[in-house]
Amino acid sequence: MEKKYYLYGVKLKEYTMPFSASQENYLKIIWHLEQKRIRATGKVVADELNIKPPTVLAMFRQLEKLGMITYNKSAGALLSPAGEDAARKLVRKHRLIETFLGRVLDMNEHQIHEEAERLEHVISDQLMYRIDHFLGFPTKDPHGSDIPDWDIQRTTTLPNVEASKSFVIKRTDLSPEETRFYTSRDLVAGSLWTMIEIPPGSEAFLIGNGKKFLALSREVAAKIQVRLQS
Repeated sequence: MEKKYYLYGVKLKEYTMPFSASQENYLKIIWHLEQKRIRATGKVVADELNIKPPTVLAMFRQLEKLGMITYNKSAGALLSPAGEDAARKLVRKHRLIETFLGRVLDMNEHQIHEEAERLEHVISDQLMYRIDHFLGFPTKDPHGSDIPDWDIQRTTTLPNVEASKSFVIKRTDLSPEETRFYTSRDLVAGSLWTMIEIPPGSEAFLIGNGKKFLALSREVAAKIQVRLQS
């Protein structure tokens, strides 16, 4: 369930499904790994948290039941659109809180991070909107990291990508045979590609990654979810 809010003409939403701080932290870690194009495997996330992989896999199962991620051993954990919304909102809260504490309360970098880690789980969206306005809609936090926009960048299918646009493979619905074929050609979750050409009236798409080119039929392309790069 979600509530709708409007701020300066922009539609916003707040998910009312309760998440624990631990669940939110997992979503945030997966989000950060996806931004770095690192597979969020059980071992990688366990190393990030300094815990054992079975504990991570148990949480993956919880988050998958909630519809926040999809998980398989080879691809690792991938955020669903709802999971990406929740993780991105948490990162935005964290960085806005750090900015507020640094600018207004003159706290040092270590202090603002520790406080933001606690506050990000309890502060409301409505208050964050007001803090954002008070600060003048900052785009960077005190560490120089980008503060995610309200307008969350969505995934789309590959046929919707325009020529010359770059994108990251988010997930696929390919058959096992297709998956093996395209995996051998580096078309995997997290990989970066560019739409090279869409011939007029063609049912094929030509994409490249700087090392090779791939021609994809419209049928195959429609099974590939991507995130456009800015």
